[in-house]
Amino acid sequence: MGMSAAAQRPEPEINVTPLVDVVLVLLIIFMVIAPAINEGEHVELPAVFQPDAKPKDMNPIDVTIALSGTVVVDKEKIDPGTLKARLAELHAKDPERALLLKADSAAPYGKVRETFNLLQGLGFKGISLKVTERKKPGQGQ
Repeated sequence: MGMSAAAQRPEPEINVTPLVDVVLVLLIIFMVIAPAINEGEHVELPAVFQPDAKPKDMNPIDVTIALSGTVVVDKEKIDPGTLKARLAELHAKDPERALLLKADSAAPYGKVRETFNLLQGLGFKGISLKVTERKKPGQGQ
């Protein structure tokens, strides 16, 4: 007796080529778009040719003051009125972290000084000022 036609069913094979194509296209899209997505506020720091190097072991909490008056803490926009409470909460979680204050070059000096004064009273290990960026050759004096 021979084998019946029902016993010789073809086994289905999964074609993964279209799946791999879709995944690679999505990967490329995310690689192109991810750097363009900037969480936080754009801040234009003054530029110099030789800024101070940031220590590699430093993992500070970034506090950014934008020209519009927006305050950003570690890429999270917050209301300036809740800045003190938010930083006190972060300090309670990790008292060894320092602060890094960045402000737009055109931000009002009074606002920057007021924020720095507030930060000094919170008990952080240290407060650093990010006041400059590296100036590219060919930029003005």
